[in-house]
Amino acid sequence: MSSLRTDPDQGGHGGRTAARGVAICIATHRRPRGLERLLKSLERLTFTHGSEPAVGIIVVDNDPAGTASGVCAGLGQTYRWPLMYVAERRRGIPFARNAAVRTARSRGAELLAFIDDDEVPEPAWLDELIVALTEYKADVVTGPVLPRFEVEAPAWVHRGRFFELSRHETGTYLDRAYTNNVLVHSRVFDALPTPFDERKALSGGTDTHLFLRLADAGHRIVWSDRAVVHEWIPATRLTTNWLVRRAFRTSSNWSSCERELRPSLLGRAARIAKALGRIGQGMILLPVGLLAGRHLLVRSLQCLSMGAGSLAGMVGWEYDEYGVTHGG
Repeated sequence: MSSLRTDPDQGGHGGRTAARGVAICIATHRRPRGLERLLKSLERLTFTHGSEPAVGIIVVDNDPAGTASGVCAGLGQTYRWPLMYVAERRRGIPFARNAAVRTARSRGAELLAFIDDDEVPEPAWLDELIVALTEYKADVVTGPVLPRFEVEAPAWVHRGRFFELSRHETGTYLDRAYTNNVLVHSRVFDALPTPFDERKALSGGTDTHLFLRLADAGHRIVWSDRAVVHEWIPATRLTTNWLVRRAFRTSSNWSSCERELRPSLLGRAARIAKALGRIGQGMILLPVGLLAGRHLLVRSLQCLSMGAGSLAGMVGWEYDEYGVTHGG
């Protein structure tokens, strides 16, 4: 994979003043079909707001069996972008993401985009991220992740809108971001030799931990509502069990990160109050859900699980959700 650093192009337009070097970083584990789908979708990226950046793709295979190597080898000879395969045998998302950062920076990438191996971006995705980063003088830009179901989702899943995440107006400043759709300026890693916390190998939340640290350090995180990614949801996630466990995991991750990074007594008291409030909300919704439909029942169980997860995270306990890979 060639260098991703490029010379400034003063003839840019639409707020972009240079053709930038961008590394698209993909951590993958035993999802060859999803990875191939993603890589093919990246070939359809379009750039209409200025000079096309120097794009390179970094695939970090976190499977000791090397299941992603065949996909990369099969596409690499004729692929639109330089495609680099990196093997990271230590099991865990942060090891793979840190390997991607090291590889991208060693090749002079100015910008690092992260996307998951069960997703596909819209053609304007990267273009919109770069535009927002320039226009709002941001260090980090994130955007919406919309669900696509691999099988027909049950009616109660649609009614509960369990896979619909919050959206904001473009330019909204945030204190968080996630690596399923994000663009990061490489300068934020200057003081972070190991940006993703390797103590959390399988529990997830290392992106929460990183972006909270960046926000607290004064780095600017903004939202681009036009930088859209679609996530493919497998049938194994369309269950009450998965949704309730995911609610526990995300809440425990957030609470654990706050415990470490924002350890004030006032913050701890606020977190306990929120956790108890969630549990109370779940208790109120529980009988309603038993009568009104499964979507409200699952919502009540999620509230209970979120409250319990927050309390668990406060004492440093987290659930290793990523011991199991969903989809393929």
